[in-house]
Amino acid sequence: MEKTTILCHYVQALMKSIKRNGHDPLPILQYAGIPLEVANDANARVPYRHFIKLLRKCMAILQDEYLGLVEPAVPTGSFYFAGHLLIGAPNLKKALHLGIGYYQHISNAYDLKLVEDGDIVRLEAKIIKPELDPDHLLAEFILTGWHRTACWLISKNIILKEVNFNYAPPEHESEYRYLFPCPRNYDQPCLSLSFSAEYLSLPITQNSSTLVDYIRKSPENILLNPVEDDSYSTKIRLEIEACENNSFPTFEVIAEKFFMTPKTLRKKLKSEGVTYQKIKDIIRRDIAIYHLTQHKWSISEIAIKIGFSEPGAFIRAFKGWTGVTPRAYRESDSDS
Repeated sequence: MEKTTILCHYVQALMKSIKRNGHDPLPILQYAGIPLEVANDANARVPYRHFIKLLRKCMAILQDEYLGLVEPAVPTGSFYFAGHLLIGAPNLKKALHLGIGYYQHISNAYDLKLVEDGDIVRLEAKIIKPELDPDHLLAEFILTGWHRTACWLISKNIILKEVNFNYAPPEHESEYRYLFPCPRNYDQPCLSLSFSAEYLSLPITQNSSTLVDYIRKSPENILLNPVEDDSYSTKIRLEIEACENNSFPTFEVIAEKFFMTPKTLRKKLKSEGVTYQKIKDIIRRDIAIYHLTQHKWSISEIAIKIGFSEPGAFIRAFKGWTGVTPRAYRESDSDS
């Protein structure tokens, strides 16, 4: 997670909420180490650790676990009590029902229900005041939060069947491939995620000790943190990240590791809407942004470190990824 980045769309969504709730966003951006010039570009990216710092500061200032996106606010500390309620349940089904009941009792921010339909179960949500969530941050928070917490409760990745959104595909829809690695449907009647009903009977594996650690790492582990899934794009990313010195194996080497031909693996990736080059570019982009903000390596050294033979190619690629040159990105970071 150290070298992961996040789209500035999310920074802008938080700043809009902060401003709407009567606070000046500039000091908060400065506290988080996010340059204003970068924050103003919705297509730019910032290190994930800076975003989490921003997120926590916003939550503390607003005293609202739902980041000022609901009325009235959900007091900080609510998740602490909910967590203790959840870990006492015998299985996931009971835990989800208890959690839904708890949040419906303390807040009318959104309606939530668990619907069992044969061997499929759906968690359905409807935000009461969607006008407070124009950038869909709350919608994503609800879906990812309940899914990640359910996974944590049973110590298993719950593979999603599909996710439905009650709005049109947003401009940052490309991020959803990693947040929701499953079929995604838009303009639906309500927000929902579905998964196999088999998970409901699994026992809760967490306790008060592990809950303390989970809460300490929140909200980054429940908000916009992609879960590991069984897709080949994720498997390839993990293979690359495990390589020393951020080296990039050839596609043939990767295919051999999965005991399949390059042609077969290429088809698998195509079905997931991604290419090996795209996976490498995402990893290179995040590593480059990390090193640019560390100020330890020159731009030429970073270019070589992530596999470019000469700085010019790296500069062109980086501008294509973020909209600015590596030097401009570094300078704006230094000015923050």
